[in-house]
Amino acid sequence: ENPLGKVIQLMDDLAAKVTREGEEEAKAFSKYMEWCDDAAKNAKFSIEDATSQKAKLEAKISEYASDSSVATGKVEELGGAIAESEGELKDAALVREKEASDFAASEK
Repeated sequence: ENPLGKVIQLMDDLAAKVTREGEEEAKAFSKYMEWCDDAAKNAKFSIEDATSQKAKLEAKISEYASDSSVATGKVEELGGAIAESEGELKDAALVREKEASDFAASEK
């Protein structure tokens, strides 16, 4: 074999090696890009899901705040009614005591 043939053979081998490595790199890059696309889709879905969940939770918070306000008003109303009833009970007890003492006095 002559030296020029060896150089041509080495050049052909090098070209084949570079082509093979380029194809392997292209496959690896393709897989990486596919992974990136999947990750982006998953992230987008997660963001949309979290945004939807946030809106639902904010609606629930508003609903519960309204319910709490109504309940607070009802508690205050019932507290007033209890105080009024206690006053009426106390007045009725005084009337009964007076009537009992008047009855006891009339029985003597």
